[in-house]
Amino acid sequence: MAILREERHELLDSKIRFHDRHRFEIKLDVSLPEAARGVYRVETYFFIPRALNVNPATYTKADFYNGTQQYIRFKTPQLDLGKLLDASLEGSPLSRVARNASELLAGKRGGGLESRTVEEIKLLGCMARGAMRDYVKQLLDELALAGESNEARLAAAAASSLAFLADVRALTGRVRALRPDLTHPAMPQRLRDAFAFLDEFLSLNAEEYLAELLEGVRARPGARAALAAVDAALAALLLEQPAHRRAMGYPSVVRDSGRNETIVYRRSVLKKFISSVLYLNIQVSEWEGFMQFLFGLAAGIAMLFAVTAAIFAQSRYAVNSLPFVAVVVASYVFKDRVKDWLKMLFSRGITRWLADRKVRILDPLHGGQIGSFKEAFSFLGGGSVPPDISHRRNIDNITSVDEEGKPERVFKHEKEVTLFTGRIASRHSRLRDLNDIMRFSIREFARYADDPEIDYLHLDARTGELNARRCARVYHVNMVVKYLGRDAGGRQRTAYERVRIVLDQRGIVRLEEVPV
Repeated sequence: MAILREERHELLDSKIRFHDRHRFEIKLDVSLPEAARGVYRVETYFFIPRALNVNPATYTKADFYNGTQQYIRFKTPQLDLGKLLDASLEGSPLSRVARNASELLAGKRGGGLESRTVEEIKLLGCMARGAMRDYVKQLLDELALAGESNEARLAAAAASSLAFLADVRALTGRVRALRPDLTHPAMPQRLRDAFAFLDEFLSLNAEEYLAELLEGVRARPGARAALAAVDAALAALLLEQPAHRRAMGYPSVVRDSGRNETIVYRRSVLKKFISSVLYLNIQVSEWEGFMQFLFGLAAGIAMLFAVTAAIFAQSRYAVNSLPFVAVVVASYVFKDRVKDWLKMLFSRGITRWLADRKVRILDPLHGGQIGSFKEAFSFLGGGSVPPDISHRRNIDNITSVDEEGKPERVFKHEKEVTLFTGRIASRHSRLRDLNDIMRFSIREFARYADDPEIDYLHLDARTGELNARRCARVYHVNMVVKYLGRDAGGRQRTAYERVRIVLDQRGIVRLEEVPV
């Protein structure tokens, strides 16, 4: 089975996180084992306040799946900026792009050389972005530890920062030095466009992370003298980025007036293009046939009830009598109720042994299936919630009657992922570990929420006057996630996380981790 990383809890903040006003995401790091096949399972339990009117009649399977987004992607391979610049390193996409460009200019075609070069360009963008992000985070941590008076630490942080800036300058310089080859008229148009996207993407990301680092440097006025050289070098390299994009005619520059929507839109387009090398394709296969058979069976049973009632009424009463009419009308009414009840029963029960849908995971680079996952959604009755989940849901209750003061509906989403790790290893030397990302929308939860603020009348102890205070009205949606997998030794491992989603009518207010 696939290995769920032991350090998951150390990375909790980056695993379940806020995405936007109406969505949050669960990001799971998966390390592939040496075995030919890996399997892991994720069970997510949602505890919804009954005041939000979420129940099987108002929130269906279709509502749930329409409100979720699934992504399976390779983790960005980690390589130091200095190693990226090493022309002798076979794993560096920069050296591969340069070598492939020379072959293409020499007239070599076919064998997928053009496509491989485009993928190396994308991978170079991903790895450079990841290296800059990680290095800036490390430098900011070093500055935080140094404070404003630890001269030795400040000197070390300053030296590291200057070395990092030299690497960034060298990397962007090496990439731009490829321009004559990769924009040569003999190059395929797709390659020329891909290089332009890479150049603009690297400049934007360098600007973003360097600005973040400069902000961290200037947040310590007491250490300004010790970090003066870093500040100056950062500012100079920062100013070079928009100047370069403007000189190249790229649209991603900040204007002094207007809404500046172009730079945000352009950044999103570039990011999607560059990161597409990491994303696996998923092909959803709805298991509609069997479910439709069951729903048809429910309709048949309901009709059998109605016909039986009509035959019984006809045998007892005259066709044109009032009792006959009353029985037929009553049977018609109950027929629909019987059909709806059976459909709900089948929908709940079927998830115990048959998934709602199966999703194939496809390799976009080499083709073919490299995994799959099954998933199911169902509402649970109070007695159907497993004891280990109930315990973690109620672990922060203050009194024994807390549960009676917060009645809830519970639904469950379960997903089992199978990865053909042998196929992945045989096709990819640098892309190995995976990120499993699931994004949830709470928009349907907030639909029945009351106004986000109310007036609360209270007596002011100081003045003796009655005052009305504006108070926020929020709802707590609790989520317990259970992970099942195997460690490197093949032992079964189970881990839990609990998050409280605080929301109001307008969307998510905050996410709170609850220790379990």
